[in-house]
Amino acid sequence: MSDSSASAAHTDPVAARYFPPTGRASAVEATLFASNEPGIVMLTIVGEVEPRRLSVAEIKASERFSAATRSLQLADGAVLEVDDGAQLSRVLAAAGRPDAMVTRWQQSWRMVVVSLVLSVVAVVAGYIWVLPVVADRLASNVPSSWADALDNVVIGQLQRQDSLQSTELTTEEQQRLRARFDAVVAAQPNAAAIKIHFFRMGNMPNAFALPGGSIVFLDGLVKMAPNDDALVGVFAHEFGHVKHRHGLRTLLRTAAVSAVAAWYFGDFTSLANAAVIASQLSYSREFELQADDTAIELMKANKLDTKSLAELFRRMRDKGDEHDHSDGAKDGDASKTSGEAATKAPVKRANPFSVPEFLSTHPDIDRRIERFEKASGS
Repeated sequence: MSDSSASAAHTDPVAARYFPPTGRASAVEATLFASNEPGIVMLTIVGEVEPRRLSVAEIKASERFSAATRSLQLADGAVLEVDDGAQLSRVLAAAGRPDAMVTRWQQSWRMVVVSLVLSVVAVVAGYIWVLPVVADRLASNVPSSWADALDNVVIGQLQRQDSLQSTELTTEEQQRLRARFDAVVAAQPNAAAIKIHFFRMGNMPNAFALPGGSIVFLDGLVKMAPNDDALVGVFAHEFGHVKHRHGLRTLLRTAAVSAVAAWYFGDFTSLANAAVIASQLSYSREFELQADDTAIELMKANKLDTKSLAELFRRMRDKGDEHDHSDGAKDGDASKTSGEAATKAPVKRANPFSVPEFLSTHPDIDRRIERFEKASGS
């Protein structure tokens, strides 16, 4: 006896309900079992003397699920319903027609766990390695007209949110700084002109590059700078982000994640706001160090002392620390008695100044100051 014949002989039959092809609604009890002949199963139907011989190749069986009734469509149009899907799979397998590999995996909890782990690994690997490569290649091919339109959208959105207010710098101040910044770009081979925007965000000292390549300077930063050389250094840093397309690369990565989330959860509002979100995200440490390298390189090329940029960072750091530490210092007035002080509820005051995003999300401030100080003498 062959292996397949032995398997068929030791496979229990499976109960079924037989619906003839005539369209009759009532079912007839039946039994399906494997034959000793490869590729053949036998069907016995109540009321019929001889069992029917069926080729498994001509049977269309529904997919197997853990507790669902399975149906089999026979070649003559008749239908069988089987409640014991696992036993049906064994009968069909004994006749030479096992479940598909995927179906067998689905029935194994070990394979389900393995598949889940592999899926998580694939998602993480795609996010870490594949997504950055795809985003970087796409960023290098974005037309300049699209980039300009993107920046206009971002600026408009920030203005509508009252995040950006009109600058208080004079026209002469803006022209002077633009001339200094343009001179840096003009010395770079194949570098396109950079659009410079001046805005105000309260007293916040900050500057940032938009995803499309424009650079925004806030009044607070201009007023705090020890000289124009320091502002050129900030511009050179932001120009590094533009040169290496850090903004677009970050935006495309954010948009890709948003698109997947929108597809999965059915909410596309996150995708619509991806550009604005990306403009407010901090860059990776790698991007920041790369932009710092560009700032040092351009300041040296223009014979500017990097100590001026270090001094600007120091002022921003110290000013933030000063207000952080002085908050609430005047709450306990020495002229008041301890009882009077105790009866007054503590007043939570808004911090008028904090370390800006420009510094807080960059690499360690003190290390950056030290780095620019050392670059001055190198």
